Amino acid sequence: MYEEFHFPGQHENENIILFLRRHWFVFLMRILLVVASVISLIFVYFLFSAINSNFAESEYHNLLLFGESLATLFVWNFFFILWLDYYLDAWIVTNERIINIEQRGFFNRDISELKLTKIQDVTSEIIGVIPTLLNYGNIYVQTAGEKERFTFCQIPNPNYVKNVIVELQEKEREVEEKELGKNIRGDG
Repeated sequence: MYEEFHFPGQHENENIILFLRRHWFVFLMRILLVVASVISLIFVYFLFSAINSNFAESEYHNLLLFGESLATLFVWNFFFILWLDYYLDAWIVTNERIINIEQRGFFNRDISELKLTKIQDVTSEIIGVIPTLLNYGNIYVQTAGEKERFTFCQIPNPNYVKNVIVELQEKEREVEEKELGKNIRGDG
């Protein structure tokens, strides 16, 4: 399905089944915060200009421009962090494992993986009116390992993804049981 995608550490016969990012609406809502910040900066400039008709010649004009420029730099930095968080956070479901890539800020990335055979429970959750209408939510993958719970945050179509993971888990367990049976019998 995702033959054109490859990732570092991918095994020879490992196929990518799902490549997931957060739902686009989550990113849109964060971008609206950035847009509101930019509009408020423009509003503040025009407010000072409207209050004092000679504001452009005032000694505070350069101070306001410096403050607005500094605030614009912070807003741009905030936008870039939001975009990095959206674009670089990913969940990859393959026929062998689940890989969780989580970007935290500019220089901190956590990558964890979970074999499908180690999964004990998969739960999907959609909470709220907008997530229900746009069909996005969370998936929780319960394991018995060191990291007890994998969380897929705000992904599109969580019920479908849950069903795919459960099907892959069952197939992988069947293959593992057959191999174990061959080893016990001494066939392999």
